[in-house]
Amino acid sequence: MGRSNARLILAVALAGSLLCFAQPNAANAQPASAAKKVYRGSVGNSHIQMNLNIQGNNVSGTYFYDGIGEDLKLVGHIDQQGRLELAESANGKPTGKFTCKRKLGDEIGSECSWSKPDGTREAFVTLEEQYIAFTNGLQISPKTISNRRTGVGVSYPQLTGNSALGAGAQSFNRRILALTQAAIKEFSPIDGRGTFDTNYNVLLGTDDLISIEMTEYSDAGGAHPNYRFWSLTYDLSANKELKFDDLFKPGSDYNAAIASYVVADIDKRMIAIEQEDARSEGRKPNQRDEPLISAEQLSELSGWGMTPKGLVVYFDFAHVMAAFDKTSIPYGVVNEYLKPKGPAARIHKL
Repeated sequence: MGRSNARLILAVALAGSLLCFAQPNAANAQPASAAKKVYRGSVGNSHIQMNLNIQGNNVSGTYFYDGIGEDLKLVGHIDQQGRLELAESANGKPTGKFTCKRKLGDEIGSECSWSKPDGTREAFVTLEEQYIAFTNGLQISPKTISNRRTGVGVSYPQLTGNSALGAGAQSFNRRILALTQAAIKEFSPIDGRGTFDTNYNVLLGTDDLISIEMTEYSDAGGAHPNYRFWSLTYDLSANKELKFDDLFKPGSDYNAAIASYVVADIDKRMIAIEQEDARSEGRKPNQRDEPLISAEQLSELSGWGMTPKGLVVYFDFAHVMAAFDKTSIPYGVVNEYLKPKGPAARIHKL
């Protein structure tokens, strides 16, 4: 995947993302300056998982490449502007370094990269924080599907544990695998080989609920590559795949509240992008008299997910608006419409 394509992917992946979740349970018992965070993302075309311990401005941890699983050691710091720098080592020898030009979670993009210690072999990096709060021994492990002949490289999640998995966890594993296999099957490159890259993010992982976001990039040789999100939210305790309507009171007009928020949020992000472009190009930002999109122009949701702080909704906009396919909505926007004791109401009260 080229660097320009990677930049587009990062813009899409970070648009409206929630990258500053407070860690639960043990993490909350630590001093305010300490945190344990889990990130997923990529280094170039390779998917990674990173575990960081943050103590004030000091950072340590490990990361591994999916399909390999060998931990590489990380140590570094976060500067006063929130920019992350990490040195990577294996068996005590320096092997690489990570550098982010902006803080993680910046709405414009963090602009992270990996390189060898001397700065050579630079590769583009994406990092998204995961929310994992299991207390019952469950874990999420990355599994991979690769086909070099057709250009397929996929990571998907599977629940694991120290004891036998419950029925809900087993059903989730089968369902996410089936959806992943179906997405791969739909990939049909014109000349027999293209690029099909899919990774996952854990939007929410608790003892009874799991919400997964899949980020899919495909280039089958057509006019332009395709980038889309798809998702799965599963009630592990009830052994049931959730639908969006399951979150809300029957007959409530939650769609209007969501549409209004999405329109305003897209416009806010568009203004931020234009201001950043103008700054980098040394010009004044262009002003618009109308919102980029109206509520009436919104299409049906192409997917949705749950986080500790709100809902995530996905649209399938035209290619020129792909950076706005994802919007995060605080629970406060839809609180009055949530079904009492429903899935979202249970999380909202955590």
